[in-house]
Amino acid sequence: MNRNRRQLRLRLALAGVAVGVLGVAAAPATALATPTISISGATASYPLVSLLAAKYVKLKPHSVKFKITQGGAQIGINDVAASRVSIGDVSRDPLPTDPKGLVFYPVAKYGICVVTNSANTLSNLTPAQVVSIFTGKTRNWSQVPGASAGGTIDLISRTSVAGVLTSFQTLLLEGKKVTEPLAHERPSEGLLRAEVETDPNAIGFLSNYQAGLGKVNSVSYNGEACSRTTVRAGQYAGIARFYEVTRGPAQGFVASFISWITKSAAARRIISSQWVPVT
Repeated sequence: MNRNRRQLRLRLALAGVAVGVLGVAAAPATALATPTISISGATASYPLVSLLAAKYVKLKPHSVKFKITQGGAQIGINDVAASRVSIGDVSRDPLPTDPKGLVFYPVAKYGICVVTNSANTLSNLTPAQVVSIFTGKTRNWSQVPGASAGGTIDLISRTSVAGVLTSFQTLLLEGKKVTEPLAHERPSEGLLRAEVETDPNAIGFLSNYQAGLGKVNSVSYNGEACSRTTVRAGQYAGIARFYEVTRGPAQGFVASFISWITKSAAARRIISSQWVPVT
């Protein structure tokens, strides 16, 4: 009888082990969610950052995904400072008024070009002429030597959140501001370019990438063409930077992405296609 009880307990114990093993094997594996890098900010750097993100996902499938929105450099600054996004895209240098604790990682250089309608084949403007036009002192194309347009100059500018506007005013307007009452403000590079394309009397400013698209005339500044070549050579006056900005030092998968942008040959090739790597 005692032997029978021992055998029964042994069979029950073995059965319990078997059930336990089957139970573990049958439990579905819990898939880890793919982390998302959320980015907002400058419209000027949006084409570059989109290309970099697409390449990163291709090289590292299922490791990370991206959500990228535009709105302007200051929007990116505000969003990342409030932890609404992982990264702020910024097309201007840091300002003393920026929130404390932000870290700016430079990722590329670009040129800010003065552009006119393609029918206005103005070839060059001096620094004094650029300041005079964009501050509203020169109001008619008849006052601009070399202009093939006639009539009132239509100033096309960006809204105050645009980093390209800040950089343009710092680099090419001697710190002066585009005259707001006269300028038509547009919230993105694409919309500014579209207006210059359709208005024969328009003048505005764009990153060299956008200036190379569509039907606009890129005007030389002080005898130097605005192009990737002159930016790379350091010859052009209006050279600005794109930054990836984080709240505190970048960490984890965000740090990995920024490190890849700044160090990998693949990212450098993308940047070199239309912009200039930071060296």
